[in-house]
This record gives sequence, structure tokens and C-alpha cells, in this order.
Amino acid sequence: MLSPKASRNTSRVIPFALMWLIFSIIYILLEKGLLGDMTHYPSTGNSYIFTRNIIIIPLCALITGILIGILETVYFSKWLIKNSFAEKILYKSFIYLLIILLFLVATFIGTSNDMPAAIIRQDFWSRAYAFFTNYSLLSVILYIAAIILVIQFYTEVSESIGHGALSNFFLGKYHSPAEEERIFMFLDMKSSTTIAENIGHVRYFEMLKEYFSDLSGPVIDYAGEIYQYAGDEMIVTWKLKTGIKNNNCIRCFFCYERVFSVTSWEVRKKIWISTVI
Repeated sequence: MLSPKASRNTSRVIPFALMWLIFSIIYILLEKGLLGDMTHYPSTGNSYIFTRNIIIIPLCALITGILIGILETVYFSKWLIKNSFAEKILYKSFIYLLIILLFLVATFIGTSNDMPAAIIRQDFWSRAYAFFTNYSLLSVILYIAAIILVIQFYTEVSESIGHGALSNFFLGKYHSPAEEERIFMFLDMKSSTTIAENIGHVRYFEMLKEYFSDLSGPVIDYAGEIYQYAGDEMIVTWKLKTGIKNNNCIRCFFCYERVFSVTSWEVRKKIWISTVI
């Protein structure tokens, strides 16, 4: 059985893999429509075999999607948490550029004739040079760039409104309301107005960011969902079955006690967690 954290990360990686897979299939169908009954790519002379491409290209795209999903959910969300949106786009675009190049190289090799023996022949490298210096490469890069824009938009929206909320939106749950039995935990900062007046609004919001960051860890570890943020308050919820399983909701509360017991004394004296289950 996967831990709640591993299960959450897996569920967040899957959409990236599916998006890349769907876009790759669309590309293959467009390519088939453009090339028709041709048996070779015009730019490289490499053989065009639709039945081969329908397997190789989606497989490469699926692996690429999984890789990008892991980067987005496990690493980028931590590494770039303090960076601006523009900086995130810049850093991630550079990394994605490398991934794109690897994807194109893998796809070119995978669709070459008589692999892997072809890689040692001179004509293979001639075709590779023709492909990577041809205008057709630009169209491929532009198409992949469009995929990356969609993925980054999805990522930022998901991070902003919550992965669960975005999933519910796509599944149409907000259009078909239904009663659910849920457990709620309300986490609030005591005397937040006084703290803000004492330390200033800039330092206060910096502290608030760290505060919510500390609160988010136990939610993930104990299979909770962040329902919403309201000022200095965070509302955590579980479906009844999930919340009582292994006493997740209770263990989450005591985890918060441990989290704040190891924070600095200066922060501990200002922060008090009031909890209602």
C-alpha cells in the first residue's frame, strides 16, 4: 500500500502523463493526415511507418510526461516556492528545453531504420543533421512548446486553487452537489492582527507563508485536503472514511504539535493553534 504522500504525488503525476500521451496521439494523427501514403519523411529521408510511430511516439511522450510530472510535483513545487511566476517560467523552460531535446533525439532514434545498427552508419548521422537543421524541427518544437504552456497553466491553476478543487471542477461535481460526511479541522493563528502591527505587514506575510508551509506537510502525510485559506486560517478536511482510517485526523493534529514544538521560540510565542474537529 502506498503512503498518503506517495498516493497524492502519484495522483498528481498522472495528469501530466495523460496530457503528453493525448497530445502525442493528436500529433501522430496530424502527421498521418499531412504525409498521407508517403513512405518517407521529406526532410530526412527516414522511413515513415504509421504503425510503428503509433507505438514509439506515445511511449516516448508518456515517459516524458511522467518525468515532467515528477519534476513539477516533487521538486519544482519545493525548489521554486519562493520564486516569482516569471522566474518559475524561466527556470522550468530551460529544464524543459533539455527534456524536449532528449525527447526529439529519442523519437528520431526510435523511428530510424534498422535500429540499433543504424546508429553506426554515416547515413544515419546525415539524416539526423538534416532533421535537426530543417524547418520541420521548428514546427515540432512549436507544438511541444504549446504542450508545455498548457501544462504550466494547469500546474499554476492547480497550485493556486488546489488539486482537489481543480479535479472536482473537471469532473463536474460543482454542478451536481451531493451531501458528504466529512471531518473538518480549523487551524487559526492567535492574535494575528497584533502580530502584524508589531512586526509590520511585509514581515508578517513572510511569516504567514512559512506558517502555511509548515501546516501543509502534515496534511499531505495524513491524507487530508486543504479546503481553503481564509486570511490566517487554514481549513483542512477529510472524507469520513479517510479521516478515521488509522486515526489520520487525530494523528494530523498531534503532528502539528510536534511541528510547532521544533520551530523557533520567537515564532512559537506568537503562534497558537486552535483546533476544532
